[in-house]
Amino acid sequence: MQRTRRRLVIDTILLVLTSVILYMYVALNVPQSINHIVKIGIDDLIPRLPVFVIPYLAFLPWLYGTLIFAWYKNRHFHQLAYSFIIINLIAFFVYLTFQTVVPREIINSNDIFSNILQFVYNNDLPYAGFPSLHSALSVSIATYFVIRKSKYSWATVSMAILIVISTLFTKQHFVLDAISGMSLGILVTWAVFRYMPSKTT
Repeated sequence: MQRTRRRLVIDTILLVLTSVILYMYVALNVPQSINHIVKIGIDDLIPRLPVFVIPYLAFLPWLYGTLIFAWYKNRHFHQLAYSFIIINLIAFFVYLTFQTVVPREIINSNDIFSNILQFVYNNDLPYAGFPSLHSALSVSIATYFVIRKSKYSWATVSMAILIVISTLFTKQHFVLDAISGMSLGILVTWAVFRYMPSKTT
């Protein structure tokens, strides 16, 4: 869709702003004086499967790839960007007021997937997990494609499910993290598309 030069500048600024806000998660992934554990019974029944570190790591390329795609194609970019921003700001508020921690399990295996997962453990602190932004933003992307009735809807829904599952099988998140994240992603994205008009010119 064609857009004016002014709209292109505004969209590019919004793209950069959204990317900066997405990155702010790093500053909140730190311990606080009180760190809650939202573990429930079913979490003990979920095994750690290191192979799921692959879809877990695929999240960031998929996230930024979709954002850039929407910006470049000018397809409901504002709605997707504002969905991402609102989701993150809500999550950041929760992290500041109700910080959680996922106690890390020791990895004894030495296969390639276990080594990659250990690398993730070493570089990604186990805080700021409720709600799961992996789950929230993945579901937001899927909702974006479904609302637009895109031919890629089923593929994005499948990808979102795979990433949500990966947060559990890598033991990066608890079940409540994933459920709260999915709920946040769906509700915010639906509301933004429902009440915010598309800007394409």
